[in-house]
Amino acid sequence: MNVQEIIGKIKLLVPGRKGIIILVGLLVMTGVLSGSLFAYGRYYDDRVFPGIRVGDIPVGGLTKEEVVSLLNSLEDKLTGEGLVFVYPVNGEQKTTIIQPLQVYEGSSFELITDNASQDAEYLLGLGKNLSWWKQGWQAIRMHFADGDIALPSVQIEGEKLGKLLKQELGQYEIEPRQANVVVKAVAPLKFEVVSSSVGYVFDYQSALNQVRENWSRLTSAPILLTAQEVWPVVKEEDVQGLIPRLEAVFTPGNLGLSYQDPHTQQVYDWKLKVEQIQAWLEVQPTDEEKFVFGLKEKEVVAYLEEKVAPWINVPARDAKFKMGDDGRVTEFQGSRPGLKLDVPASYELINEAIQDRTWHDEGLKKTVTVLATKSEPNIKTGDVNNLGITEILGVGISDYSRSPLNRQKNIANAVKKLNGVLIKPGEEFSTLKYTAPFTLEGGYLPELVIKGDELKPEIGGGLCQIATTLFRMAMNSGMEITQRRNHALVVFHYNDPVNGNPGTDATVYDPAPDFRFRNDTNDYILVETLMDKDSEELVFTLWGTSDGRKAWYDHPQIIRWLPYGERKVVETTDLAPGEEKCQNAFRGADARFTYTKVLANGEKKEIVYESHYRPLPQICLVGVEAKEDAAGDCSNENAEECSEIVVEQADTESAEPLVENKNPA
Repeated sequence: MNVQEIIGKIKLLVPGRKGIIILVGLLVMTGVLSGSLFAYGRYYDDRVFPGIRVGDIPVGGLTKEEVVSLLNSLEDKLTGEGLVFVYPVNGEQKTTIIQPLQVYEGSSFELITDNASQDAEYLLGLGKNLSWWKQGWQAIRMHFADGDIALPSVQIEGEKLGKLLKQELGQYEIEPRQANVVVKAVAPLKFEVVSSSVGYVFDYQSALNQVRENWSRLTSAPILLTAQEVWPVVKEEDVQGLIPRLEAVFTPGNLGLSYQDPHTQQVYDWKLKVEQIQAWLEVQPTDEEKFVFGLKEKEVVAYLEEKVAPWINVPARDAKFKMGDDGRVTEFQGSRPGLKLDVPASYELINEAIQDRTWHDEGLKKTVTVLATKSEPNIKTGDVNNLGITEILGVGISDYSRSPLNRQKNIANAVKKLNGVLIKPGEEFSTLKYTAPFTLEGGYLPELVIKGDELKPEIGGGLCQIATTLFRMAMNSGMEITQRRNHALVVFHYNDPVNGNPGTDATVYDPAPDFRFRNDTNDYILVETLMDKDSEELVFTLWGTSDGRKAWYDHPQIIRWLPYGERKVVETTDLAPGEEKCQNAFRGADARFTYTKVLANGEKKEIVYESHYRPLPQICLVGVEAKEDAAGDCSNENAEECSEIVVEQADTESAEPLVENKNPA
């Protein structure tokens, strides 16, 4: 209806001049009312509508800056007062206060967080974005409405606050006891059934909900914690139904755990023994409302974190790459993703393996592969160089534990010399070339080396540790091995890291033999060396660009062991009469393994390495008195016969060819 129609209707109702006067009055009143509504609505464009309050605190008519200031001051006040909890204990009411701002040495942590600016924006937006006349009416209506508003940005760290409450109140609770079976012995099987009982615990979740409600309405009212009855999930009849399968849980024996490092290919093994399964066994409910035998989560998690995680967890490592003027890499650190044992997922796999024993006798897992999560580095190797060195081609590992100090220093010196060596496409790498000179000036010290039937101290001893690690690295990388000789004796430092057998070693001695391999790829490759003093292992990594090849080597097998024979005695006047110095006996062996390389085109190459290790009897020097008539025998022409015979005492551990494989288990 337009204005003319309205005037026409008014004239029909109030004819003549009187009608016109009334009409004008109505129009004036309408204009005044509209103007007032418009002005009133516009006044609240940048203010909170009247009648709005947060809890008991009125905020109507305040600008954003005023609201932010008010909220910050009130929330600071709440922080200072703390969270007050009241709860009944033996008919009495107790009180505990937890500070929302937890302060530690050098740091702090907020149990409750909010955003005053965000809340102010929310309050200012209530009832807005309307037409001018609706906004005016809304402002008037809000004067008479109940505008109690909760602040939307308030967040509670419920898990942490719940733990703090549990620490304070846990002593007053009685946890429900689940029915269970306690195994006293496995063979013969002896056990007893533990009965269930009702528990009484505080309702933490309701308390946490009330904390958020109070804070979002700016009140510090005490929060009542009530105790509630909690019934056990597992009852005696549930346990009795599983007893016929109890013995079957232990029949498969130990449960193995395994993990292979995706970068080094190193395999780690652990073993959950029957005794541990016995101690950690419990009856557990399933999603299908059935019951099975499983392992207690707390105990398994503690085992994983203490025994397994330290061998798996490594932080992500950023790449570093710096070239010297001579074309050699002076600083290199390849990037590597971080690894962390996924404890919850690994527990689930272990527990499922035990649960399966409840109902099955066949197809059971004897080994569970634990899981790890990966985190990427910030800077990857390919981002910091222009040689196409982007990824790990292969890794070699060897054990230098229990090495004498001079041997460790020689190894460390060679490790430093090799780190960052670049090998061109088609170039043959020589161990002797990059680790020489073998002198005191070259950084080496005297150490025992194998010469003939004796161990003698020579400058640069211990470098076979380097050659052995390079050999394994080159094979895992699929390189062409051009020169390799095994050691004369079985020495535990060079035994295979997986099965502990000799066979995958390499020896070097200036000027020969050497260990060599060829870069038969079309790109540069780079050697990165690490002497891990915690695990006492050498870890050599070959970096480059994969051309699609795959390579591996079998763990060596012993064809036969060779006895070391009878003890050998050498008389000498260099020791006091009767004094004796001996080196250890070494069993000999014949060993074999296969190195396999599969090229990107599918071509497969296999090389069988056979190694013979000589047996060596124990050789002892025994001091005797000098004979008077022997003086003339030591003329210049016979000096070689009278030269000093030196046999140093070897590390007793080094002589044992059958050492236990280095393993975290």
